[in-house]
This record gives sequence, C-alpha cells and structure tokens, in this order.
Amino acid sequence: MGINQLQADLAATVRGAKKDENIIQLTNDLQEYMKELGVVKGILPKVFQERDFMWEEVKSYSEMNMLLNYEINMLKKKVDILDEDILLKEGQITILKDWIGKPFDLLASPDSMLE
Repeated sequence: MGINQLQADLAATVRGAKKDENIIQLTNDLQEYMKELGVVKGILPKVFQERDFMWEEVKSYSEMNMLLNYEINMLKKKVDILDEDILLKEGQITILKDWIGKPFDLLASPDSMLE
C-alpha cells in the first residue's frame, strides 16, 4: 500500500470515529431529553388541574364581584334616599323653628298664618 492509501484510510477511520462519537452524544442527549419529557408529562396533568381550579376560582370571584357591585349600587341608592329624607326633615325642622314664637290660632285662615 502506498502512503496516499494509508492517509485516505486513516482519514476515513477518523471521520468514522467522529461520526460514532456524534452518534453516541446524540443518543445520550436523546435519552436525557426523554427523561425530561417524562418528568414534564408527569407534571402536566397537575398543571392542567391547577389551571382548571384557578379558572373556577376566577369565575367564583367574578360572580362575587358582580354581587358586591350590585349590593354597593343598592346601598348607594339607599344613601341617596336617606339624604333626601334628611333634607326633607331639615326643611320641616326649619319651618317648625320659624313657627315657634308665632301665635297659633286653629280658627285662623291659612293666609293669616303666613303673615
């Protein structure tokens, strides 16, 4: 054999060895990724379950928020009614205070009371 043939054989052997190393490395990587995939597959149902639970909580809180907003609006209306009642009572008190000290005659005409 000639030197060129030996060099060619050596180069082919080195390339083959590198390919074998690459195949071994890729096989090891694949095994590692398969393990990680198994872990992820084990965790995924729990994640979905927690997501569904949180979604139910969000719906529940939304309903509660809607009910609380309705109650707030009802209480605001009651406060408005009470404010109007207060104004009416204050007006009545003012009228009564104005009448204190004025002579009151049950038989007098309503026009004479205004004087």
